[in-house]
Amino acid sequence: MVAAQDNFTRRLLLVEDDQLTRGLISSLFSQAGFEVESCGTAAEGADLAQRFDPDVMVVDISLGEGPTGIDLIQAMRNAYPHMAFVVLSNYAALPVAIKDFKKVAYLRKRDVADPQMLIQALEEVLHDFDPSGTFPIEQHNVLSTLTAQQLQVLALISQGLSNHEIALRRGTTIQSTEQLIGRIYRSLGLERDSAKSMRVQATSIYNSITGAIVNS
Repeated sequence: MVAAQDNFTRRLLLVEDDQLTRGLISSLFSQAGFEVESCGTAAEGADLAQRFDPDVMVVDISLGEGPTGIDLIQAMRNAYPHMAFVVLSNYAALPVAIKDFKKVAYLRKRDVADPQMLIQALEEVLHDFDPSGTFPIEQHNVLSTLTAQQLQVLALISQGLSNHEIALRRGTTIQSTEQLIGRIYRSLGLERDSAKSMRVQATSIYNSITGAIVNS
């Protein structure tokens, strides 16, 4: 058991909105010797952290409606400076909000073919090693300049949702949604093109970087 040392079992809190993925990863960590609690939303994660007092949190960036995994990590770092984090994501790069965080390892979900990679990431952040060499938070593409909120909206744009549908999904006004989308376009350096709309351009950029499947 890699997680138990001197009769001390380390506590791990997993925050993942997909129930199947949550169950599989929880089982993996339990077998590795961690005491595991799990939940599916940022609000549940914040509540569990108070009661469970984990040593490390494994957090998915995208947690459906409501606060993102980045929001949760920022709140937890303020409340529990000792806590370590492993971030799971489908994105090729994390938003700029997290790039300077210490004791944070970043793993793309599709790259975690070997369960031992997850365990290695946990061990590095728990032992205060710098995980940036093994699990770098990449900052070399345009998506890395976006906030977690902007990444979520860009993902919805790439799925073909209209501004109205995005506003409904997020529980915001159309006006605020349009303003947010405008900021996304500016961050991506997009200009109006008579042959290609900015929405199509943004979708193309998102899909080319994340490897998302485009429905024909």
